[in-house]
Amino acid sequence: MKRLKDESGQASVITARLLRDQGQALIEYILMLPMVFLLLVNVVNFGGFFYAFITVANAARAGADYAIMGGATVASSHISSVSASQITDLITTDIASLPNNPSLSVSVCQSGGTTTPTGACTSLTDPEAASYVLTSIDVTYTYVPFIPLFSFPNLHINATIPPTTIHRRAVMRVMQ
Repeated sequence: MKRLKDESGQASVITARLLRDQGQALIEYILMLPMVFLLLVNVVNFGGFFYAFITVANAARAGADYAIMGGATVASSHISSVSASQITDLITTDIASLPNNPSLSVSVCQSGGTTTPTGACTSLTDPEAASYVLTSIDVTYTYVPFIPLFSFPNLHINATIPPTTIHRRAVMRVMQ
């Protein structure tokens, strides 16, 4: 260790130690920079995934509301039937802000109603089928990250959120 002398002629170990540790902060910064970058990318991608999840859930709920309420307004006293294509158009409009629109899949199913089913409908069982029309809206969307990073699919290692399928179902019933 190199010893330096201060004004009084005494060796200063502290000054020598400071000179020796001069580049330590730069090395620590360089080592932490990739981790901070990875953290920021994952925050952006998780925020996009959360937004997509909420948007798909709200679109399914809005489609089911529209299916059971039809064209009813405050001024009208009747509820008209709605076609499956109108419901699908409403959901497609709600999902328009998401980046991967072609992956959208909508299924509209009714038990005992006038709407013709679209998509793959699951069996709907209603204990009071004579009194009610059961409507099920299934919305499926594939989320693709905004900032894709490296991944090793065979090892199940992803640097960020992998493409993920979001599926939400809204089931409502209305009196006949």
